[in-house]
Amino acid sequence: MCHDHIINLDEIEITKELFQCIFYPYHENFGINKNIVCNNSSYTEYISFLPEYRTVNGKKFYLLEEIISNIESDLNISRNCFTVESLVELTNEIISINSFCDLNCCSILSSLSWCNILEIVKNYSIINDNCDCGPNSNSINTKQPIIPICVISVIFKTPTPGVKNTIVRFNYRITDL
Repeated sequence: MCHDHIINLDEIEITKELFQCIFYPYHENFGINKNIVCNNSSYTEYISFLPEYRTVNGKKFYLLEEIISNIESDLNISRNCFTVESLVELTNEIISINSFCDLNCCSILSSLSWCNILEIVKNYSIINDNCDCGPNSNSINTKQPIIPICVISVIFKTPTPGVKNTIVRFNYRITDL
């Protein structure tokens, strides 16, 4: 991953219940029930790649532009040098991806169980509770609540030699855990 293109999207605020409903519908294991998620428009803002919902450092995110720019950078050639056919094919493939529901994949490389996530948050809370908050605290409680960020990474690969993966990280800030 050190050599991949990594895009960290701006945080998406979400409740624990909604995060579980979308990404842990089978309770303990990560997964997306496309029948439920893809047919409910209220989930769109949480699973969308579209620029009206996604930003990077406050600027709109365009998946197609990011991928083509990364290919240009890796191959050290302008998109104007791509064959028309390959550029059209790539464009058609990428613009068809509006949300997680449009991803043509069936594999999860790795994930934490919901129980593991809760345990990690609990451990951070214990550390935070035991924190003296620095040498200048003078017994003033300056502890901040633990607000977990759960990250879902989507990896875009190409068979073209010399082109690195593009990893898009969705950062979910769970507001009530």
